Order: sequence, then structure tokens, then C-alpha cells
Amino acid sequence: MRHRKNSWRVVLALMAFALLVAACSSDDGAATTTAGDATDTTAAADTETTTTAGTTETTAAAAGTAIDAPGFTTWEEVLAAADGTTVNWFMWGGSDTINTNVDDDIGEVVKELYNITLNRVPADAADFVNQVLDESAAGVTEGGSIDLMWINGENFATLKQANLMYGPWAESVPNAVHVPWADPAIANDFGEPVLGLESPWGHAQFVVEYDTAFVAEAPTTFEALQTWVHENPGQFTYPAIPDFVGSVFVRHLFYWAAGGPEEFLGEFDQAVYDKYAPVVWAYLNDIEPDLWRGGDTYPEGAAMADLMANQEIHFNMSYDPSRASTNIASGTYPESIRTFVFDTGTLSNNNYVGIPFNAANPAGAMVIANFIVSPEFQLVMADPEQWGWLIPTDPTTWTDEQQATLASYGSGVATLPLVELNEAALPEPDGDWVTAFEAGWIENVLEN
Repeated sequence: MRHRKNSWRVVLALMAFALLVAACSSDDGAATTTAGDATDTTAAADTETTTTAGTTETTAAAAGTAIDAPGFTTWEEVLAAADGTTVNWFMWGGSDTINTNVDDDIGEVVKELYNITLNRVPADAADFVNQVLDESAAGVTEGGSIDLMWINGENFATLKQANLMYGPWAESVPNAVHVPWADPAIANDFGEPVLGLESPWGHAQFVVEYDTAFVAEAPTTFEALQTWVHENPGQFTYPAIPDFVGSVFVRHLFYWAAGGPEEFLGEFDQAVYDKYAPVVWAYLNDIEPDLWRGGDTYPEGAAMADLMANQEIHFNMSYDPSRASTNIASGTYPESIRTFVFDTGTLSNNNYVGIPFNAANPAGAMVIANFIVSPEFQLVMADPEQWGWLIPTDPTTWTDEQQATLASYGSGVATLPLVELNEAALPEPDGDWVTAFEAGWIENVLEN
């Protein structure tokens, strides 16, 4: 797997060099293209296209790349301000695979192409949201400790509503032309309008992983799962909230109790919550004695993969439909792991990056955000032999060659077909609902 990552980084480096040489040697009046903007793509008419190592790359001519972001009017100003800087990217660090991929496939490449050093800072989203809130309360309006955040849902809503997000910027960076901003699933983050304050970088969809060596038939209804847990005590559990995977499991139960997501897609309604919450708490309290370790403790989400691999439990959960296949390929999981989605559907959302209001280096943050929605990087994310993620960008905006590459990808052995995932996709509730669900679980299940 790693050699393929290395090969695509070499291609990008060669492309940057070739573009630089072509621009420097041009005598037809075309604008100079530097290695720093070798991956930027725009829909502007004033572009030049260079093909290197079998990949087509479109770069914006320097004079024609406007951007609408606080403190900047052109993309060239952003690139110049970002050159030689460090970007502190605070992000969930619970996956060794994601951590390595970010360091290798983003960190090393933006260093090569843009002379930016990526400092990945592992942290829970709630912690770095509180850090931004604390800095604001302390009057730290510039030079903040966080430049870029992996953020979404109620955490984004908290900072947006407090006017603590830098922007808008996300719809004007060059590669924003590949983002389907008209899609409500992109334009809204757990019901909160994005309004250019976040940029997507991956698509997520909930699946349940199970070990076919111990589970003869996937329990695709919550009733069937309840029966299986009682008949197989100690072999099922779910992550403790506030873990985001534990939270989505609880959200699925609310949708099941209500017969669908419709009542949770608007503003929080206490009467609706009070109607369905007792059904959810009764379900979870009913299965608790037969959970792993008798329900006396709930594992962290990151620990569940080890429990699954060691066959202590026979189910796991993920927002990454390809994770099971990736873990099988790496030897983390046995070959017997497969995935399923519940008959009632599966929650789907997008991963975003955002920039705090007081970021010390918003220019570097925008360059990285722009890079990760480029077709070149999105192809790396979508490749089942590399990241294996679902992507939030629109491939019809890519070159024919890039679209053909995407179409050539297979899927992992444990990954559900994309058509099945698309048919099962459900929208996330508004953020206030998530806050209420999580607080209710702590009060009525964990502390009950």
C-alpha cells in the first residue's frame, strides 16, 4: 500500500517541476506558474494545461485568480503569505491509519509543493473548540494556537454562532469549483448552513462491522440486534459518548424509534424528544447487562478495533464504510470481517475543515484546505488501496482521465457497494438534537 502513496507523491513533485520549467521558459506572455500553485484548479478561462506522468493538471494564470477571504484578494497573495509557514491542524487523532495518511499524503506533499510544514495536533473536537472559546474570552483575537480544525456538527455550530470562525473563504479557493455547493448535504453541516466557513474534505457514512466467524447472519434490524446481544452476552458493545461513533449509534436509535429522521431535521423540539427518548433509553438499558464486561464500562471508540481484532467482541462501528477492508488489508482485522447497514437506513455526513477567527496562519490553512479538495488528492482518498474514503467532491468537474481513474477503482472485500450505501443514506439531525441525545444518554444510560 505504501509504495502506491510514494508513487503519487513523486508524480505530483514531477508535475510541479514540469509546470515551473514550462512557465519559466514560456515566451508567449502566459503568466508565470510556480511549484506552489501546481495543484490549484479553477474554472477561469485564463488557464494553461500541462500533462505530466499521465496526469492532466490545470493551473490558474497568476493574474486571474481572485479570492474572497478576509485579508486577501488573490490566491497569489495567499500562496505568498503561506510560503515557509507552519500550519497547526487540530484533528481527531484516534486512528493510527488516518494519522499516518495525513502525515504522508498531505503533510509531505504540501511541504514539497507549497513549502508549508503541517503540524498535526491530535485532540478531541470538544477540546479544541473549548480552546478557541477560551482564547476568545481571554481577548486573543490574533495569533491563536489553532490554524485549521477538522470540525463539524454541533462543534461547528457552537463556533459559528459565537462568530468565532474565520471567513467566508471556502467557496472562493481555486479547487472550490469541484465542490457541489448547491447540494444541501454539502451546504449544511448537521442542518447548520456552512456559508463558506468550512470546506469539505471527506464523506462519511455509518456502517456496522461484524465477524462472520461468530455471527451467522447480520442483524440488520434493531430488534434482531437486541435478540443477538441477549443470546450472546459480552460480545457486543458501543463507544461511550461523547465519542462520535457512540453518538451516531444513539442517533440511529432515535430514528428507529420515530420511524424515520423527519421529526429531527428542524429545530429542537422538547415534546418530540420527550416522546421518543424513553423508547431509546429503554432499549439501551435493556441490552446493557449483556454488553461487553456486563455494561459496567463502555470502551473508547479507538479501542474497539483492538477488541474486534482480538475477538473479544464481534461487532464494531465506523463512519468509514471502507475501514474494515483497510484493516483486513493491513492485517489488523481477520478476513472474516464484513459490514452491514440497518434496514432503517444509515446516517451520512461530510467531514469539514474550518479556520478559527484568530488563526495565526489562515493563508497556510486555506492552501491545505484547497489541496485536499483537488482532484489529485481526492483520487488518493477514493483509492481503496490507499485511503479508501468516500469523497465529497463532484468528479464530473474533473478531467476525463481523472474520471476514468476513479471509475477503475474496485472496492474492498468488506466494503458495501456504493449504490447500496447511497440508497440507505439518511441526513443528520440538527446539532441541537445531537447535544440533547448525548446529554440524555449520559443521564439515562451511563448514570442510570
